[in-house]
Amino acid sequence: MNSILYIFLPCKKVYPIGITYLADFLHRRKPEVRQRILDLSLYPVKQRSQAIRDAAAAFKPDLVCFSWRDIQIFSPHEGDSSLEHAFNFYFASNPLKRIVASIEGVKQLYRYYSHIYTILSYPWLIRKEFPKAQIMIGGGAFTAFADQLIEKLPEGTIGLLGEGEDAILKVIEGRSIEDERYIVREGKHIRKGTQGSPALLDALTVDLPYLTSIFPQYREYEGEAIGVQTKRGCPYDCAFCLYPYIEGKRVRYRPPEMVVKDISQHYRQWGTRRFWFTDAQFITGREAYPQCTEILERIVSERLEIEWSGYIRTSLITPEVAKLMVRSGVGDLEVAITSGSQDVLNNLHMGFKLDRLYDGCRYLAEAGFKGKVILNYSLNSPKETEETLLQSVEAYKIVASILGEERVFPLMFFLGIQPNTDLEQRLLEEGYLSAGYNPLMLTPNSIRKLLYNPAPLNKIIAKACLRAWERKDGSRDPRQWSGSLSQNAGRAGQYADSNLVRGIERNSGRDALLSLEEILKSRKSSQDRSIAENTSVSTPVH
Repeated sequence: MNSILYIFLPCKKVYPIGITYLADFLHRRKPEVRQRILDLSLYPVKQRSQAIRDAAAAFKPDLVCFSWRDIQIFSPHEGDSSLEHAFNFYFASNPLKRIVASIEGVKQLYRYYSHIYTILSYPWLIRKEFPKAQIMIGGGAFTAFADQLIEKLPEGTIGLLGEGEDAILKVIEGRSIEDERYIVREGKHIRKGTQGSPALLDALTVDLPYLTSIFPQYREYEGEAIGVQTKRGCPYDCAFCLYPYIEGKRVRYRPPEMVVKDISQHYRQWGTRRFWFTDAQFITGREAYPQCTEILERIVSERLEIEWSGYIRTSLITPEVAKLMVRSGVGDLEVAITSGSQDVLNNLHMGFKLDRLYDGCRYLAEAGFKGKVILNYSLNSPKETEETLLQSVEAYKIVASILGEERVFPLMFFLGIQPNTDLEQRLLEEGYLSAGYNPLMLTPNSIRKLLYNPAPLNKIIAKACLRAWERKDGSRDPRQWSGSLSQNAGRAGQYADSNLVRGIERNSGRDALLSLEEILKSRKSSQDRSIAENTSVSTPVH
């Protein structure tokens, strides 16, 4: 095989970093192989099929590699209107709101299925019009739902689970991929492979001039946040997370000088000033401090005036790391607090202590951190009680007191049940989910289950959320979000995740938490009064 066409399947506009690393990996080992990158996210829906035809006809690829990044089975955070419609449908007391929500829900289900079927049509287009080309498909979405999706793809399509560098190289060279993570359908038979050892990242780099030559659409990302990977793998066991399944639990590090070389290339050649570290966690543990510290020190020493962000556990931030983060240009952050109850966190295997999370926020504040923080909550997680919900409200107040209320934006999430996670296995064992269920099949009943918000707390939480979402006065902080959480800093309202920013701008998460506190304390007062009255009635008078 002498040519590869990479097709980044449509999702929200985000820099296709996985494909860029793949292309560079192959180029360094097989410079004679021609490569081309096509980003379908940059085309209107009606033009995408023709864009594939044109690219394949002009390039004549021997191998077509599709990258499927996202399948949103159901948006579990408040920024997406689908969550508000679902809550109105299931919990609203006003029948008119329930009718409106049901109509909107049907529209969203149509868009959901239409999007999946449309994406599945692209490999079939290649099979029909370019039958000699070998088809491969990978990416986070495919890895998560490979068992369901492989049935819908052309026979013989090679599905890659997790990383693809070594597997694609072997296919190009005509070697067996039996010791790689793959899935193939041959008639009614499904065949899978098991990876012997994951790829090392010592030589993972980006040759930006070469990348520019094979990615004609690169100009669409000039001035926007660019993803940079510093490591792969996640050592944690968070019950709901797919990262360990996709990337493995063994953490593999890229040399800091290579990471900063990537940043420097984009900085000097594309004029990039905003970066997002795409790791599962930028600081994966104490063993990651040397690498992370050297990366930030090199950014400072090379005088790269950038703004960067990523997923960071503030529980792992030390005073020294905090100072270095601020000096190197850390921007706005997302912090997955999940719950304000240590018992709930322990049950989810989150692997951090709340006191440490608060300490990290304190160290950032002392170091002069001026960014904003999204504080992600997953309400009604397993083992949740009314008391633990009140603890979550208190946790928000603690973080807000440390960083300043104007800089802390709680965002209400709900656990989405995903295949190949500990949470899914638990719920199967408990009978909450039925064996053989299809995680991609959405119905009113399955949505209610897959968006984890079980009784008896579901109605209380829904009441608080709906009360907050109905307020349309917007955020208490009118300043525009900056940094890696926004995709086009110069244009208000244009963000890497337009749904996410909806919840931020309205600051409805704060209202939801405070409404929840009000409801729970009112319930507790009523219960206390009832107990007191019953005690008074039953106590004999002497």
